[in-house]
Amino acid sequence: MKDRIESLDWLRGLMAVSIMIYHLTGGLFFTLDSSSVLGRLGVYGVSVFFVLSGLSMAVVYCKYIKDLQSSTFFYVRRVFRIWPLLWVCIVLELIPRLLRSEPINVWVVLANFTTVFGFVAPGAYINTGAWSIGNEMVYYAFTPLILFLYNRKLSLGNLFTGATLLVALYFAFFLLKPNDSLANQWNLYINPLNNLFLYAAGIGMYYNFRNVTMHPLASAMLLLASILFLALYPVEGDLIFIASGTNRVLFLFVCLAIVLSFYKFRLYNHIPPLVSVPLGKIGIATYGVYLLHPIVLTYSGIVLYKMGIANNYLLFFLVCVSTVAIALFSYENYEKKMMAVGKTVTQPDHAFWNFLGENKIDSVQQELQPDSVDKPKSM
Repeated sequence: MKDRIESLDWLRGLMAVSIMIYHLTGGLFFTLDSSSVLGRLGVYGVSVFFVLSGLSMAVVYCKYIKDLQSSTFFYVRRVFRIWPLLWVCIVLELIPRLLRSEPINVWVVLANFTTVFGFVAPGAYINTGAWSIGNEMVYYAFTPLILFLYNRKLSLGNLFTGATLLVALYFAFFLLKPNDSLANQWNLYINPLNNLFLYAAGIGMYYNFRNVTMHPLASAMLLLASILFLALYPVEGDLIFIASGTNRVLFLFVCLAIVLSFYKFRLYNHIPPLVSVPLGKIGIATYGVYLLHPIVLTYSGIVLYKMGIANNYLLFFLVCVSTVAIALFSYENYEKKMMAVGKTVTQPDHAFWNFLGENKIDSVQQELQPDSVDKPKSM
């Protein structure tokens, strides 16, 4: 992105940290329910990511995706962004299982390496939180269509987004049951169609608000209202109570409001570097923070156990600091390089595409050659 929207990176950083803390708190200390702010962020932090993803794809690719070739290039670039770190995390997740002689399903591993699981079995993810990666890959498949509709006519894009909202409402009011736990309905909740509205709405946010200037006070008030809702809205019990019914609808639109308030924030110079720089750094390394923290927890726990140290507070602090450091290192030294490779191979004049083009021409020329039976026989 040439003109990176800094405030969106800040929001990514905040959501990444909140999700990490949610997982660590639930794993090391106590279970979080729908009455806690952290429990709500644990569920809807990922929802914010979906909105941010749709918005970012629209900002970057709204004019790029025009035909089958550019759509293919888009998929290739996404693969180079998603797969490299995911592969590392899958391997790191499998190593302890192999050492414990646990059975490994080869087909599940292959489905995770190719992210096909998102299309055929959303619940067959290996890494903690990787269900959302499977969802993302499904949404990328929809992206050229959504962008085409919005580029053709705003109302067409909004009509599609409205249709995805109806699907989300069907899940909220008819498929997800409030009298059963979210854990028991997890595979239903993580169905890509349940969250497709968030991604489509992120794209729609760009097209509907790209030329809208929001007053800084209005942006601040919108964010404040969203935060107050997250903190004070009266609901308690299992997380299913915020993931279904009317509450689900309310939280979906709060996610949109939060992203919109950051998207239209423009007073960057008024945010002290002490705040903006760390959030920006974590924001660009969000993918690593999200995927790596469960793995860092596993390996850090093993190390402390071998050292004879049993202190969950120390483990919590160690995982938080180590995850951010490793994620930043991974982004700068591994992920960025893989993304650069993806951009290189998707240049229309790249040797690979020229090779395919030459082969295509050769095959057409061969088809136009007269068959050998029509050729005069050599004497």
